[in-house]
Amino acid sequence: MTEEKKEGKLVFHERTEMIFKIIVIGDPSVGKTSLLTNFCGDKFEYEYIPTVGVNITKEPVTIKDDMGKDITVNLMIWDIAGQPQFYMLHRPYFNGADGMILVYDITRSSSFSNINNWYSTSIKYGLSGIPRILIGNKLDLKDERKIILPMAEHLSDKIDAPFFETSALTGENVPTIFQKIAELTLRSKLEE
Repeated sequence: MTEEKKEGKLVFHERTEMIFKIIVIGDPSVGKTSLLTNFCGDKFEYEYIPTVGVNITKEPVTIKDDMGKDITVNLMIWDIAGQPQFYMLHRPYFNGADGMILVYDITRSSSFSNINNWYSTSIKYGLSGIPRILIGNKLDLKDERKIILPMAEHLSDKIDAPFFETSALTGENVPTIFQKIAELTLRSKLEE
């Protein structure tokens, strides 16, 4: 795909298939798989079934360039298991990622604190320069909230990641987060 800037606007000239590897990381049972299930149009699973290793899903996302032209990118989304027994597998799963989504549960303080560990691991594996977003999931349980917005906004600033709250159950903000990571990743690739 070629691009040019006309009066400061990004314009795409030809359409080629683009595939970006996006890793979704965070503690077990924060809703990573449920977010993907919701995004891909499948029904919500009320029973927690841990991810074993990694689940990979490919989903197209349409982005508008600055001239209003539709660009389709395919997100190859790697839902990475959060259980400690799978940590040894993380290096190959993280390898080659173009973007990352860090997820915590707004009702579990430990899952929020561990975002720092997940982020540090991604840095250790050479992913410091890739686009990332921070997600506080389970907004449908806001009455049980443990993580207040100023805490999340502070962490968002610290790791330089746009912040969103979502509900995999209701679908609130789910399409938005995948749209955002697709846009950030596409822009970062065009700037290389």
